Amino acid sequence: MPVTSRDRSLLPWIVAFKAVKAITLTALGIALLALRHSDPLDVAMRAAMTFHLPLTSRLLARAVAYLSTLTIRRETALAITAFAYAALMGTEGIALYLRKRWARWFTIIATSSLIPVEIYEIVRHVRPARVGILLANILVVVYLWKMRTD
Repeated sequence: MPVTSRDRSLLPWIVAFKAVKAITLTALGIALLALRHSDPLDVAMRAAMTFHLPLTSRLLARAVAYLSTLTIRRETALAITAFAYAALMGTEGIALYLRKRWARWFTIIATSSLIPVEIYEIVRHVRPARVGILLANILVVVYLWKMRTD
């Protein structure tokens, strides 16, 4: 697989994007497991105070509403899901970094398969972060597809 100038410029960014997602999901999974036996509302309020978030913010209100529905079983399931997605993102990133032949196809298929879920979530409720992640994932797929044909 020849290395082109485009490889040198964009592939490291894709690897970094996958790494950030894998690290974030791993941290989320660890936090969910570590805090399973804590009061989620108390944890949210302490975090809000630590980060100096206004206690009247809509973000905090949404977080509190969601956290009030969590059970230990649900937190465990969410942690396992976060770890599974982190493993997927990590595998994609490492394989792309090592320039494995199958890495581009694996990343194209895995990333494309999640795009309908992202679109569904955006249709349910538009949030700038969701739209940004969707656009980034579409750009990754298009870029890797074009590299395949070069």
